[in-house]
Amino acid sequence: MLKIFKNGKAAQREISLFVLCLIIMSVLYGTPRLFSQGFSAGFLKELLVDCLFMTIACFPVWWLHFRRFANLPVRQRLALHLATGIFYYAVWVVLYQGYNRLSGLPPMTGLQIFQNSGPNLLFYIQVFSVLHIDLFFREREAQHRREQELEKTAHRAEINALKAQIQPHFFFNTLNSISASVPAEQEHTRVLVARLADIFRYALHSTQQDLVPLSQELHFIRTYLSLEKERFGKRLRFEIQATGDTGGAVIPPMLLQPLVENAVKHAIEPSIEGGEVFISCVINDGAVHIRIENTGCPYTGESGAILNSKGVGLSNTAKRLESQYGEKLHVQVNPDGCLCVAFSFPASGSL
Repeated sequence: MLKIFKNGKAAQREISLFVLCLIIMSVLYGTPRLFSQGFSAGFLKELLVDCLFMTIACFPVWWLHFRRFANLPVRQRLALHLATGIFYYAVWVVLYQGYNRLSGLPPMTGLQIFQNSGPNLLFYIQVFSVLHIDLFFREREAQHRREQELEKTAHRAEINALKAQIQPHFFFNTLNSISASVPAEQEHTRVLVARLADIFRYALHSTQQDLVPLSQELHFIRTYLSLEKERFGKRLRFEIQATGDTGGAVIPPMLLQPLVENAVKHAIEPSIEGGEVFISCVINDGAVHIRIENTGCPYTGESGAILNSKGVGLSNTAKRLESQYGEKLHVQVNPDGCLCVAFSFPASGSL
C-alpha cells in the first residue's frame, strides 16, 4: 500500500466522506438540469467527467493538508487553503480544456470559466470543511483515549512505586553503612557503592515527579552506564553527546533507562567483543531529539517485530511517548544489524 495511505482507517474514512460530498454536490448540481432538460446519456457523461476531474484536482490538495502539512496552525492552514483553492480550480480548468480538445468540443470561454468557478469552489469548501471537522473530532477522541491511558499508566506506576518503597531510607542507610565500612585502600569499591546508592535514590525520587530536568536524566544514564562498565570492562564503551540547553529542557523520568538497558542486554552482553552505546541529545526549535544507537550483537529478526521481541523496555517507552506526547518511538535496523532508536518531544514543561 502507498505510504500516503499508511493510516488505513483514516484514509478510508476520508475517502468515504469525499465520495459522500461528491454525491451531494452531484445531486445539487444535476437535479435542476434534470427537471429542465431531462435525463440523457450526454448529461450523465458530463456529470461523471466533472466528478472525475474534481477528484483528480482534490487529491494533491488532500495530500498537502492531511499528510504533508497535517500539523499546521490554523492561520497558516487558512493561508495554504487560499493557495490550494486556486490550484484546485486551475487543475480542473486545465483538465476540462484538455478533455474538450480531445472530444472535438470548443474550449471554455473566459465567461464559462468564471461561471464554473462558483460551483467548483463551493465543492472545495464543502469537501475540506467536512474533512477538517472530521479530523477535529478524531483528534479529540484520540486525545481523550491518550489521557485515559495516561491516567491508567500513572495509577499503575503509583501502585508499583508504593510496592517498591518498602523502607527506602533503610536501604540507602545500609548502602551508606557499607560504603563507610570499606577500607580506605579500596576507594574504588566505595565509589561504586556510592554510585549505586545515587542510582536508586534518583530512580525512587524522580518517579514521584511528572517531569525532571533533562540534565539530571542524562547524568543518571551516565552513572548507570559507568556501573555497567564495571561489569563488562572493555567490552562496553559508551558516549553521550548533548547539544543545547539540557538544564532548561525537561523529560519524563526514567524514559531513557529502559532503552539503554535494552541495548546493553541484547547487543553488548551476548557479544564476545562487546560494543558501544551512543546517545545523542539535540535541543532545537523547542523540541528534544533523542537518538540511541548501539553496536555489538546484530539484530537478526524482522524490523517490524522489534517492539514486541525486545521485551517490555521498548514497548513501555513507546506507550509512554504515545500517551504523554502523542509521539512515536522510531526503531531502525542499520545495515550492520545494529539498532537505532529515535524519538522527539517538546522541550518545555512545568516541573
